Amino acid sequence: MRQRCYCLTAHHQPLVRREEDVPEPKGGEVLVKILGAGVCHSDIHIWDGEYDLGGGKKLVLKDRGVSLPLVMGHEIAGEVAALGPDAKGVRVGDKVLVYPWLGCGECPICLRDEENLCLKPSSLGVYRAGGYAEYVLAPRAKYCIDLGGLDPAEAAPLACSGVTTYSALRKFGPAIADAPVVIMGAGGLGHMALSILRA
Repeated sequence: MRQRCYCLTAHHQPLVRREEDVPEPKGGEVLVKILGAGVCHSDIHIWDGEYDLGGGKKLVLKDRGVSLPLVMGHEIAGEVAALGPDAKGVRVGDKVLVYPWLGCGECPICLRDEENLCLKPSSLGVYRAGGYAEYVLAPRAKYCIDLGGLDPAEAAPLACSGVTTYSALRKFGPAIADAPVVIMGAGGLGHMALSILRA
């Protein structure tokens, strides 16, 4: 089976539409049909090939192991389409948010479920194929979070801006329920923080 994907093949150039084989899940992998994929500001930096650190300094993504061609997109939601023979915890047809911040899966940091801090990241849409395609392969079912009744297109940003703002708000602890909250900035993260506060 073939799928369409939109691939970054050169920095500062439009994404290229390609036809590729749909990956077949092996072991504990989960194949997810994309129903929603967000565009994050980090995707612009990936498209640029670098982060501007200020003061004339740049973080070049190639030096960090990001290589082209790349199917970007780390804000991903969809429907479980197929399971590897060892995948447990999800079923075909489940609507899920795909957690993209993957590590090596073997180091002590990953083994304590803090993969987003791994020194050898393998994040979806950054180091491996992401959501700007018809399907994405999640390495394990634990990365597929049940959406309940949420709309996949609206829920996709929860995988990045959602966890970012939730983490910041959570640091306030119970005091956040009793004290006024001021959100600095009305961009994507500011709006997401407002939505989470309302919820």
